Amino acid sequence: MGPMFTSTAEASTEEGRVAVTVPHISEGKPLVLLQVNCSSICSKVLEFWNLIDTYSPDVVSGTESWLSEEINNAEVFRDDYITFRRDRCSRGGEAFICVKNYIDCRVLWTDEVFEMIAVEVQGGNPKFAWVYRAPNEDMRVIGRLAARTGFPGNSTKRRIIGGDLNLPYAD
Repeated sequence: MGPMFTSTAEASTEEGRVAVTVPHISEGKPLVLLQVNCSSICSKVLEFWNLIDTYSPDVVSGTESWLSEEINNAEVFRDDYITFRRDRCSRGGEAFICVKNYIDCRVLWTDEVFEMIAVEVQGGNPKFAWVYRAPNEDMRVIGRLAARTGFPGNSTKRRIIGGDLNLPYAD
């Protein structure tokens, strides 16, 4: 299944990665988003930053980072990005969003039950929500994601929702 982004101008995919381009609000240039399924970022820090250096994304979102509160941002992420994380107390999962440090951004919310986080970039346009749903987790996470992001609602607002929902039978 390929990426499904309704707010994108362009999308390109490689195994485990999705690069998406959306209009950049303040400068009129594309805002580049890179999605990564890390499957333990700590064991692949060099590969992760090689990927970042290759695509030079403005926003990086990731799932399955396997980060915990004991791991400091400086151990994994560079200071040219502002990093927002939703860690888990046990091994596996997690979601994060990194935004270039010269772009105005703020965390909108971090879900206290599920591995979800939302960040607003450039004064409200666009808003990114990232989620990780474990394969054995029930489907309440989908309803919670819809409620937290305002769907159904005003569909004219620009939102990008992504992550790893582990839906093997969805097409």
